[in-house]
Amino acid sequence: MASPGSPFSLRPWPIGDKQPKNLGEFIARVNAERGGFRNLTEAKLREEIAAQENGHIETDEVSESSEEEGEEADPDKAKNVMAAREEFLKNIETAHQSAMLGLDFISLLSSKNKLDTEESRKAAETSISAALRERVGIATIGATKVNESNITDARRQDDIAVSTGWRLVGVNNMVDSVVAAAEKLEKEMELETKYWADILAVSENGWAVCALPQEPHTLGVRYGFAESAPDFRNSSIAPLRRNDDGTVRLDLGRIGGGSQRVRVTLKKNGIIMDQSPLPGRTPDDAPLQDRVLEARNTVFHQELWYEINREARTLLSSNVYSDSSSITWKQDAETCVMFTLEDLAEPDNTHERISDTQCSCTAYYVYMQFLLFQGHRQNYHRRTTMAQLPPSRVAMHQPYAILRAVVANNEYFRDCKVMADFLEDLASTLRRAGISTAFSKSAAQPLMPTLLQGNLTRRNAKMELNFINYLVGRLESAFELTITPEARIFARGRVVIVPYVGMHFGISLTPFSTPNSGGENTSKNTASTSEENEKKEPQNPLERSYPPSDPMREAYPNAGEAIYYVRQAAIRVVAQKLADEASEKLGRDDIDWSELLRGPTVTDRDDKEAHVDITVDIDGQLVLSLDAKWQAGKTIASRRWTWRADRDNAEGASITDVLTKVVDGRAQI
Repeated sequence: MASPGSPFSLRPWPIGDKQPKNLGEFIARVNAERGGFRNLTEAKLREEIAAQENGHIETDEVSESSEEEGEEADPDKAKNVMAAREEFLKNIETAHQSAMLGLDFISLLSSKNKLDTEESRKAAETSISAALRERVGIATIGATKVNESNITDARRQDDIAVSTGWRLVGVNNMVDSVVAAAEKLEKEMELETKYWADILAVSENGWAVCALPQEPHTLGVRYGFAESAPDFRNSSIAPLRRNDDGTVRLDLGRIGGGSQRVRVTLKKNGIIMDQSPLPGRTPDDAPLQDRVLEARNTVFHQELWYEINREARTLLSSNVYSDSSSITWKQDAETCVMFTLEDLAEPDNTHERISDTQCSCTAYYVYMQFLLFQGHRQNYHRRTTMAQLPPSRVAMHQPYAILRAVVANNEYFRDCKVMADFLEDLASTLRRAGISTAFSKSAAQPLMPTLLQGNLTRRNAKMELNFINYLVGRLESAFELTITPEARIFARGRVVIVPYVGMHFGISLTPFSTPNSGGENTSKNTASTSEENEKKEPQNPLERSYPPSDPMREAYPNAGEAIYYVRQAAIRVVAQKLADEASEKLGRDDIDWSELLRGPTVTDRDDKEAHVDITVDIDGQLVLSLDAKWQAGKTIASRRWTWRADRDNAEGASITDVLTKVVDGRAQI
């Protein structure tokens, strides 16, 4: 419908405000109308404002005069404006006629529609134009439905009931899903609580819990050692996955979920004499921290097995042989030690014998683990304190000295025992023969290293490493044999691991000097100590008759060589003692001892000879013997006297008394 003030039912689109929309448009208008801001002054603007307020007519006249001047200047512009105006009015008239025709059609149709109300029919009759009313009349056109609608009230009610039912079903399903989701959430909370309780227990026990490198969304635990071999260090991380019951499943990739230990077995003539113990297998339902600890122990023993296999290939000279399943160390023709890597599924501990002796299988088992851990500490110290080599010059990882230390440790205790037993047996034999001053001492424990001497030594990690390396690679034992107050023999045994495995024995006729605070043991100190000892005590007779090799330059390579020297030295000391005591008792100066082809022998002017010797009998005991020869008439008589630690055949007489009788001619066959 048309507005009250307009004769048309249609109106044009509304025109926007002619005011500038933004600052840019405002500046453009100023530049176009006023010639820019340079030509615009405040005084001029005030004059224009005052003129507009005082006389609008003058402004209109000025504008009309300006328009007339513009029209005169441009006559074609007026023609174009008139043509546009005529076209605009024509379009408006066309739109008006189309709207009136449409209104007449709708009004004529509504005047006969029975569905409309009486008021709507009257309004339709009123809106029909007079020309159409006179020509066709009212209610002359009608409209009917081609097909009647099948929507009835009953069906409409049924549809409403169905839709309501579906809504109720949807609401019920929503409630059921919410309840199920709440139950699932509650169950998940319980499972997650149980899962995280195990994770926190592992973390509180000191294990490193972190995200997996390849699966950042999965938690894992590092159970290996940061300083182990690269193959074991990179694979010593296990995912902590959740089971359906909330417990944590430890996915062990490299060790495969199995528990393993290195086992040491001692066999003699093929019969198992001793074995290191094996712990029981950790059950699958054990606490998580116990399973992580078991995984750590397993990967530790796998690395230990890997390292001793690498090292065994370099120890053929020490009778160490390796194959795919075991490492065999032959100690002698009857005894061998075997190293194997065994599963803990069904441990066989029937031959287990836990012993506190130095060379038991259990001691080897603990000692090997300690050496591998010490290797880890050395790697850490080297990595944190020393300059790192460039990637192109990285040295190959050398095998740890594990089996070397075990073999050297066995030789150390074996040779020290042999030496101590020999000295004790020798001293007992000499005392049995009447040399009461003979005794021996041994210190089989490791000597205190230089780095721990002094109370002002600062303790640090490097000193601890050096101390442990000293205990492992510098085991030393001290021995002392006193035959007479003048004749004393000092021995010191030291183990050697690198470059070969063995024992060195240094022998000296004076006490070994103690290293100074700087860790030095120079020849100057040794010489000064020897001079002081010479001033305090008489000279050792062995310095002239049978001196040992220099312990600093050429030590004895094994216990057998050292025992041979001590035995020969003891023979010469006994021979000299017998000659001196016999000469003193008989008051003769012709009695002396000398080196003959047979060995040290006591002689006199009558060609009597008494050969002194120390041998080993079939029982393995030391025997001190005196073989005498003298002229009995026209024949040469001889007799042999022996003394052992537990018996003698000299009827209780000492070796000095027997020699005195031989030299004095009172010996009997």
